[in-house]
Amino acid sequence: MQCLSLNLSRAPARERSQFAFVSSQRARLYHCFRGLGGCVLLVTCHRTELYFNCARQRAEEILLRLAGVKSAAFEYFPAAEEHLFLLAAGLKSMLLGEDEILGQIRDAYEEARAAGVSAGLDEVFQSAIRCGKRVRAQTKISEVACSIATLAANEAARFLPGGGNVMVVGGTGKFGSSVLKNLAAHAELTVYAAERSHGVPASAAGEVIPFPYTARYDLLEQVQVIISATASPHTVFEASRVAKSLSASPGERLFLDLAMPPDIDGAVRALAGCTLISIDEFSRQAKENNQRKQQAALFARAVVDECLFELFAAQASRRYLSAFGAPVAGELALLRSRDPRAFVAQVNGLIGEKT
Repeated sequence: MQCLSLNLSRAPARERSQFAFVSSQRARLYHCFRGLGGCVLLVTCHRTELYFNCARQRAEEILLRLAGVKSAAFEYFPAAEEHLFLLAAGLKSMLLGEDEILGQIRDAYEEARAAGVSAGLDEVFQSAIRCGKRVRAQTKISEVACSIATLAANEAARFLPGGGNVMVVGGTGKFGSSVLKNLAAHAELTVYAAERSHGVPASAAGEVIPFPYTARYDLLEQVQVIISATASPHTVFEASRVAKSLSASPGERLFLDLAMPPDIDGAVRALAGCTLISIDEFSRQAKENNQRKQQAALFARAVVDECLFELFAAQASRRYLSAFGAPVAGELALLRSRDPRAFVAQVNGLIGEKT
């Protein structure tokens, strides 16, 4: 199986967008590949990849014609099984171990299969999808959060296991938008986002309840978690005003300060029922988690290798085992069950002796 990939490291967004084929274009591509040995087309925000078994030049011609361009900076994988397995494991994603890519690969394969063009690629894709699930189950790599925005959202969810209200101030910047996106993953939380002249970002619209920035102290009575991530040089939450606002509605409050310089007066930490976590504390946790994720990635790579050799062993067994006499074939079958990697090496060696 071969692969042509146009990805984030090879082409800018403008060029990649020419290959972000919609459903009707994908249907045309599948039609072109009928009789050419099958194909699977994967289209995501960061990559367009075509997996195929025909001549490389023919596959490139079809892709370029469909995109309406004369050339593209494709990365070529002549034996793409390893690339696909690493991709399914999340080891080629910008966010190491992320889950979304596995679902995208599964959807791409199912679409190709429904179009009747996955022949010759079924076993590889089914094995890659199983591998992706196995990596996540055995390594927990996707559960280790490394971004401060994710850590903050998770902290809010832990503080409110039964659900509750979260206030976000500073959600209009890139970092604040990431915080809102991560909070949206926790359906049990009701999120209020402060808006100034710029309003709440479109990506968060419909997922949060906007409120005027000037009403932030008034809203303290209704929320249990306060996240502040502005670029303001001034204090956004003063301890004296926080104390006054909470006097009418006492109870546990969690303040998460993700700004530098700090948004939240450090004296808030001394107020009854108030917990304050600073960006420095989140940064330390992110660093520790990144080290854990790197260790998990090494383990994940080992799992991918195991999965690959199980696939190669199955293919070699079907292709070559009948060429050997019963005693040798029996020994090889036993070796395959114990050590697929050694089985592949042994079969390749024996085939080499026969040729």
